[in-house]
Amino acid sequence: MSVVSTSEPDEGFLASEHITGLLERLRREPTLRAWVLTAPTGALATLGVVLDDNELVQLLEKIEELDERALPVTAADIMTPDPLTLTPETSVHEAAQILSDHRISGAPVVGDDGCIVGIVSEYDLIARTGSTVRDVMTRDVVTVPDNATLDRVRAILVTQRLKRVPVTAESRLVGLISRADMVRELAYRWQCKRCGNLVRARRPPNGCPRCGASNMFEEAPPLPAVAACPTCGKPLDR
Repeated sequence: MSVVSTSEPDEGFLASEHITGLLERLRREPTLRAWVLTAPTGALATLGVVLDDNELVQLLEKIEELDERALPVTAADIMTPDPLTLTPETSVHEAAQILSDHRISGAPVVGDDGCIVGIVSEYDLIARTGSTVRDVMTRDVVTVPDNATLDRVRAILVTQRLKRVPVTAESRLVGLISRADMVRELAYRWQCKRCGNLVRARRPPNGCPRCGASNMFEEAPPLPAVAACPTCGKPLDR
């Protein structure tokens, strides 16, 4: 286990190879980033990082900055990268164990080429019969490209009544977006009261990057209701 510890405040520790590597990993893994921000001491200890109070504050500030960016963001910005996957040959018993052990309600199924060929949910496992994932998986999978806007992802989750949607790049699975990921995005939206600039951040930014106003951010207004199918444009039943 690699441990980082110093007795005096030193901003130079942020430039150490171990910390820069950790920040890069957190940038790519929003779920891990959220865990560190929620329970920093325990999470960082698990990751092999021990800091004094001053260093911890500095590191948390850097981690929070990873979430600050102008809207809109894309599917790639909020997805969980490299999600847990199954293969068509995985046994139904093993698939059930994996979903249970990881406390997830479903997982993508990928072939040898990394392309998604199906998805297995709790419903599939209890409603269908078969010995392998290939026998019970849902083959007609709705996916989104990694450059899809969050409005499109949100519309697909709503109109298709999905709990999760796989994210692809060049036909290969690269991530997964759940309803919980979208709910987190709603909590991360702030709007400048002076110029209307929308920003994605864990907390209200101190200054607006567009107009320079200080302490002028408030909760962003609610998103409009999803009123039509994002694919065909057909209005949704109310």
